Amino acid sequence: MRGGGGVKIVLVNFTSGGVSGSGRHVALLRRGLDRRGVEVDVLDSRNTFHLDFPMLRAVSFTLGSTVKRFDSDVIHLHNPKLSGIVLKNPSKSVVTVHGGMIEFSLKYGALGRLSTALMLRTLRAARAVTAVMKSEAERNGWVWIPNMTDVEAVEEIEPAGESCILFVGRNDPVKNFPLFRGVVKRLGRKYRAFGVEEVVSWEKVISYMKSAECLMITSIWEGMPSVLLEAWASGCPVIASKIPAFQPFKDALILSDLTIDSYIKAYQKLADVREEVVRNGRALVEKFDYKLVTERYIELYRWVLSTQS
Repeated sequence: MRGGGGVKIVLVNFTSGGVSGSGRHVALLRRGLDRRGVEVDVLDSRNTFHLDFPMLRAVSFTLGSTVKRFDSDVIHLHNPKLSGIVLKNPSKSVVTVHGGMIEFSLKYGALGRLSTALMLRTLRAARAVTAVMKSEAERNGWVWIPNMTDVEAVEEIEPAGESCILFVGRNDPVKNFPLFRGVVKRLGRKYRAFGVEEVVSWEKVISYMKSAECLMITSIWEGMPSVLLEAWASGCPVIASKIPAFQPFKDALILSDLTIDSYIKAYQKLADVREEVVRNGRALVEKFDYKLVTERYIELYRWVLSTQS
């Protein structure tokens, strides 16, 4: 696929760009493929029929996508909720799981477990499934391709010049914002909550990371969140929950139990370990630059193309 070779990839996700993790991933993958001369198109909410209601968004977007003609060699879906599209062209389909399948059960209980079972069954029809979380890939027999960021783009953004504790994430039970709010209230420290109390551009988020005391991730579940990579690239220390997603990176984080007292103790360690975790995070994030991660997707696309009948 060097130089494209006439191959076309279609990336399918509800968002492309913006501040959402999967949206950033899609935009960076497109940029990486463009750099390599691979023809790429994106189907997202801007060019595909959907109903903009939370409970109907994924289903309607899937229906809107299936009526489109996929003039492509590989169809790369970036949400297991869209796995119904696989059934249209299974031999061409790649699905990337950005969080983890357990997330739906955590959010929706019995309904989430049922929908997860249906999604997993449909995913078996895909030519390949990847996950950004290594343990999730290993557990399900999928391919591990990590999340990515644009290290150079982060470096170009100037610091905001305002020191505070940061929260970055959508208003979702999995992100566990009430725990963050309880921690900063007890600490009495200045904070900013992007995605919950304020919606700002990606560039502004990065600018605040560069001058923040720290980023706190209080999630009860994550895959390999973009905000973690962006914090590492920004030189922002991260205090994160002791969940499977973060255990492999414990040398570049301050890990905490999911309690207010534990997060306060982690915060109190910050002055002593700040330089170490920032240095380790910076070394790690170089491996997850979008140029390198794109190459892993290109290798997967080659395999998909070679196995098509």
